[in-house]
Amino acid sequence: MSDDSVSDSASNEPAPSKLRRPLMIGGPLLVVAAAAYFYVTGGRYESTDDAYVRAAQVSISANVAGRVSELAIRDNQQVSKGDLLFRLDDRPFLIAVDEAQARLASAKLEVESLKATYRQRLADRSSAQSTLDYQMKELARQQGLLEPGISSQAQVEKAQVARDAARQELEAAREQITAVLARLGGDPDIAIDNHPTVQQAQAALDRAKLNLSYTTVTAPAAGIVTKVEQLQVGDYLNAATPAFALVSSQNVWIEANFKEVQLTHMAPGQQAEVLIDAYPGHKLAATVVSVSPGTGAEFSLLPAENASGNWVKVVQRLPVRLELKTAADVPLRAGLSANVEVDTRRQRTLFGLRSDTAAETVAAISK
Repeated sequence: MSDDSVSDSASNEPAPSKLRRPLMIGGPLLVVAAAAYFYVTGGRYESTDDAYVRAAQVSISANVAGRVSELAIRDNQQVSKGDLLFRLDDRPFLIAVDEAQARLASAKLEVESLKATYRQRLADRSSAQSTLDYQMKELARQQGLLEPGISSQAQVEKAQVARDAARQELEAAREQITAVLARLGGDPDIAIDNHPTVQQAQAALDRAKLNLSYTTVTAPAAGIVTKVEQLQVGDYLNAATPAFALVSSQNVWIEANFKEVQLTHMAPGQQAEVLIDAYPGHKLAATVVSVSPGTGAEFSLLPAENASGNWVKVVQRLPVRLELKTAADVPLRAGLSANVEVDTRRQRTLFGLRSDTAAETVAAISK
């Protein structure tokens, strides 16, 4: 073999052998840098896919019992606050209003009659007082005529009887005045509308009118009505019996069930990002509002009993409520699944540096 062939074989040495030393030195450094980067940036964001859209629900019912005469909505219809939902037959309630108005008029007439009776009793008392004064004078005159023999003892006794009768009439008149005054509430000049009997009748009329207004059932808030088919015209609806439901379109929030180990640095006011499964790629900004005071198991009908011998530790979850910052531009239905990621702003340190500064430093080293 010639010298030229030996030189060519040396120059054609494989390239990997030339890169071996740099890779052996730089590889571990790169791994350490990556591990340090993930350490300082890890733990700041907490996420869960156990999250759902929640909306306030109102059970629609009537405040009075009656038969449905009109149904103004259909199932899954959007309604605004104050929109008519259904009506009950109002004829019995119209009759009740008429009866209450009649009782109110009767009560006012009764008070007017009491006032007239009071004035009559005052006149009777004045007349009885005048009669008593006359009979007392007559008795004194007869007693004065008895000594000279002009009057007899019988006439004196007759005058005494007349005086006693007049006194009793006066006392009876006074008692009648007291009785009438008591029925007037102690005030003979009381206004008719201020009399307790009239006020009671007025309250009954107001109640009858209120019950009449209850025959018209309107939407308490904006939302979507559901399960309307459960109610039909002609059905008899008892008071406070749920007829169907209204799901609010304004009071909507996100309920995310985080593991207990994820709540260490979570607090109200932190920012979050929400992804609804029904709308892939559509991100919604939200804010943590509150964290439940107990796990879901604590509020269940049958809480778990952990005092048994076959206890198995299970990581618990706590509901976290998040409010959307702005109204969603897509329809959010109650119960839709979601993914939530919360920025806890957790600050880790590396070599005395905060997480944000340390991350920049590690990133620079890795480059």
